[in-house]
Amino acid sequence: MVVTYAELLEHQEENRAAFGRMLLNWRRGNGWTQYTACSWAEEVGFETISYGNLSVIEQGKAGELRQKAFWQLGELNRRIADQDWGSVKDQAIKEKLEGAVPLGDNDCPVWTPLEFWACYCGLREVPDAFRTTPAPTIGQRKATELSSKWRNQMRRVVDDCGLEPSDALNSLAAEASEEHRKRFYAVLTGFGDYKPEELAPLWVEGDSYQPKRWLDQWEAANRQPRKPGNSKGKKPVSA
Repeated sequence: MVVTYAELLEHQEENRAAFGRMLLNWRRGNGWTQYTACSWAEEVGFETISYGNLSVIEQGKAGELRQKAFWQLGELNRRIADQDWGSVKDQAIKEKLEGAVPLGDNDCPVWTPLEFWACYCGLREVPDAFRTTPAPTIGQRKATELSSKWRNQMRRVVDDCGLEPSDALNSLAAEASEEHRKRFYAVLTGFGDYKPEELAPLWVEGDSYQPKRWLDQWEAANRQPRKPGNSKGKKPVSA
């Protein structure tokens, strides 16, 4: 298919956003943070893309990239493909490298600077394997923190809205999809916290997870002004 320069310019922002998402998907799929490549390069002694530059590229906000960025990405990809780790002493970095996969497609399994540049410009499609963003890697400490935050949010709404706790729990749990409802209920009642592997399929985007969305929907419904005559306040005690 022939693509004109005018068409490339028309879809420039869209193509750059797709390129950034691809790098984000690649990084997260490898279990890397934005600092992994820099930490590796610093320890071994090669030049790679900075974590600051990587961050804005992933967000699609980098603007016009210089040639150097594509060479840095290409070199990073080559080292992953060749398992050219260098003399890495940091065990945490070594573990992330050993499980990493290079970025590429069927026609070119290991992209060079040329393929990275072509994708950035919109002349090459994002590989299928890197179209979907995997959930961010979190540890048990973060999972416990999120679980605690969600319980506190529920308790705050119960107190603020004067809800009956058991009724509130049941109505909140009903917001969750059936397959996740029982576990959601258990976490809300304090019978353990979510585990990282349980939260992975519940990830939505950014720092957002489904339990937070269920809570927000439930909270919004309970904070809506009640119509006159629909008050659920306590009945007066007869003398």
